[in-house]
Amino acid sequence: MANSMKSNNAAIVAIQQMLQERILAEPALAIKLANPNKSLENAINYLCHEIQKSGVCVVDDQTVLSILLHFYDEDSIEDGGTPINCNIVVSKPELTEEDKDELKEQAMEQYKQEQLRELRRQSAPKVQPKPTTTAPKAGAEINVQPNLFDF
Repeated sequence: MANSMKSNNAAIVAIQQMLQERILAEPALAIKLANPNKSLENAINYLCHEIQKSGVCVVDDQTVLSILLHFYDEDSIEDGGTPINCNIVVSKPELTEEDKDELKEQAMEQYKQEQLRELRRQSAPKVQPKPTTTAPKAGAEINVQPNLFDF
């Protein structure tokens, strides 16, 4: 489980934060989370097993929190057995209107810069290659045919 959890550090941090926020709302939960027979690794393993049993691939925060709290509530629940090799992906929160406006401004500025570069490229004088005369190679015979009308 330790190897698969390294790739899910963002998910582990998000789960810990979710549980900490819940502890702030419900301080008695801290006692359940401090149970020496239960660990965060076991809770995450249980979570993965429960999601796998349900047959879904995506669950929301509330479902995750419910499964984790159920794991910590019940003393008889085991972690689900062998660790599941899975990836847990954390969705990003919705953007605020200020964030959206800022991203829109950045995109507009980037677009303006790209358009300016394109205009400059198009209006730049085109470099004409210098005409070169080809001289016969050294040692090569010049193929000249006599002409009766040349004087």
